Amino acid sequence: MGSIIALLGFAFGITMTSAGVLEPVQTALRSWVVEMDGEPATLDRLFHVNPWVLVALFLAAGGWWLLRSPAGGYQRGWSWTRSGVTIGLIATIAWPISALTGRDYGLSITEGIRSISGFLFTGDTDPLTWGSFMWLGIIPGAYLAARSHGEFAWRAPGAQRLLQALGGGLLMGVGAGIAGGCNIGHGLTGIPLFGLSSLTATLSIVLGVWTGAYLLFGSVAFERGVRSAQRA
Repeated sequence: MGSIIALLGFAFGITMTSAGVLEPVQTALRSWVVEMDGEPATLDRLFHVNPWVLVALFLAAGGWWLLRSPAGGYQRGWSWTRSGVTIGLIATIAWPISALTGRDYGLSITEGIRSISGFLFTGDTDPLTWGSFMWLGIIPGAYLAARSHGEFAWRAPGAQRLLQALGGGLLMGVGAGIAGGCNIGHGLTGIPLFGLSSLTATLSIVLGVWTGAYLLFGSVAFERGVRSAQRA
């Protein structure tokens, strides 16, 4: 239930930022654009190299990391390596499938929530895209995955935690609206394109999560999480 409340907060936040009272803030902050020779700022343009050179380097570094890292699982689910490779393949296949519908973009959560909430509030179907319907498959997909591993259960946190979920979801929606995407759009779509804005956004998300974990759960839980990340 806490995740559902957070999702509702995310939808409210992204709607307020994209087409509501906070739209002027989004417009003002996103008016500052960094370009390189009139093109979007990317790593390959920054270093003046062919992007496939960077692809080869990252593949080599990622492969070396996978070979040396322990293959642990999360509860009773897939190992993180199997999950990561599968998500990478899905993110790759998403490009041509989405392009078949006239949408030249990969995986994105923010766009789908923004378009669906806009449809629910205004009835406008024009913003609905492949990304909107992809998003609709996330909830039943997560349900089937949890059921198949025996992890599904309804959980209702206390009132304080529900308020935290609502507030956190609201902040996530506002941040995603200003940043032009969330951890999925930037991390799984923007970074593979070597976008400097996506790299900046993803690093900021990581730092924000670490800060939030420290404030909510204290230094002991934070240090335990850092050690787990280092072992991975």
